[in-house]
Amino acid sequence: MIINMYITTKSLQCICFIVLFINKASPQETVQGFVGSSALLPCHSSSQVLTVHWRYNDIKNVYDIQNGKESTKEQDFDYSGRTQMFPKEFIKGNFTLKLTNLKQSDEGVYCCFIPDSPDPKNVQQYITLQVKAVAVKPRQYQAGQAEPRNQTPEKKANKLLLLLILFITINIQCCI
Repeated sequence: MIINMYITTKSLQCICFIVLFINKASPQETVQGFVGSSALLPCHSSSQVLTVHWRYNDIKNVYDIQNGKESTKEQDFDYSGRTQMFPKEFIKGNFTLKLTNLKQSDEGVYCCFIPDSPDPKNVQQYITLQVKAVAVKPRQYQAGQAEPRNQTPEKKANKLLLLLILFITINIQCCI
């Protein structure tokens, strides 16, 4: 009886640990951006705090707020000159990070770590950044301006199909 209770207790502890780990390790929010543009990575605290750390994949130092002041001393070179915070918002518990000139390599999971947060849910906030390639806009042509000769595969296939139909029609007429 005591052994069964011990096994059940250990099993429950293991399940709770796994659930907590999955809950903490899984990204909570997804933000999308385009190569060359910027993205806002949200981070909020229910009260005023003095220390906030932004990390990329728990490896790279993206940005720090220490003693209520911005610090880029230990910032990873990849983020140099591309990060911005909003100090006036710190009073409201808003520690949103703006990342500019997005690169494909910026895609991944960012963590906003608030060690002094009174709310355990806000100690680690995970944001997944998805960076998409810039869509090329079709060029607008003015009246009288020739369109380029570059044709899509669909246009080429349509022309070949029309030629084939024309060829078959001519052959049928010749046979009649």
